[in-house]
Amino acid sequence: MTDSISSGLPPDEHSTAATLAAATAFDDEIAGALSSRPTRATPTPITMRYFAADTFDALDVFREILLSHSRFQALLQGLCDQAVAALPGADMAGVTLLHHDAANPETAARSDSRVSDIEADQYRVNEGPCLEAARTGRIVRDRVEEAASRWPLFAAAATDAGVRSFLSAPLDVDSEHAGSLNIYSVGDHGFSDIDEVLVKVLVTAVEVAVWESRHTAEAREESGNLRRAMETRACIEQAKGIVMAVRGITADAAFAALVEQSQRENVRVSVLAERTVSSVVAVAQ
Repeated sequence: MTDSISSGLPPDEHSTAATLAAATAFDDEIAGALSSRPTRATPTPITMRYFAADTFDALDVFREILLSHSRFQALLQGLCDQAVAALPGADMAGVTLLHHDAANPETAARSDSRVSDIEADQYRVNEGPCLEAARTGRIVRDRVEEAASRWPLFAAAATDAGVRSFLSAPLDVDSEHAGSLNIYSVGDHGFSDIDEVLVKVLVTAVEVAVWESRHTAEAREESGNLRRAMETRACIEQAKGIVMAVRGITADAAFAALVEQSQRENVRVSVLAERTVSSVVAVAQ
């Protein structure tokens, strides 16, 4: 009460003025402390490399390639092209295929002619990141300069092509082949863990597509074999019926008679059965 009287302000106005003064004093304290600190450079904004439109576009294109049930060669070429489009640091890519029983690897697809030169030297000396990934089933990535002591010929060929970083990922093609997707960059930054994840997605998609294509073909062949077997069985049953009627014997005896006759003629029972049925049909007509 004494403070209100001495200030000459009514109690409510005195309270408001005191609140504003306290707030101003606090703000001034904070502002003064901040202004006394050394000025820092404005942080560089982090670029979201993997949410760029071109990355998503590349994945969409690759998805269409997979859904189109393209031939194996087209899948591998699409893998190379879209890997380069999807990975921000990628400049060229190739696919190595190595037959388990052969000593001659090959570059089955490539996005750039320089890839063949880079990988040919690896094939010639039977070592390098593309063969390492194919044989071990592990991703290999590094800067060319750091890999020179281990793979000097590869490093020399890569340097001549302007490549400074690489990433090779295993590609499980089938039981007879080992493979790898090999991505090269002219940048010295090297590839990252996120690059590895994206490459694994692309490689796995191709592996699944190849597996489904192979098993679809096997299923179709099995279906055809089953149909032929059913047709053959039906023809034999008809022939048995004919022999039963002609000789007045049981079904088992009729089948035994067909087997015996096929052995005499050295032909399959199915061939004999088809001839028997055809002869009856010809007479009926």
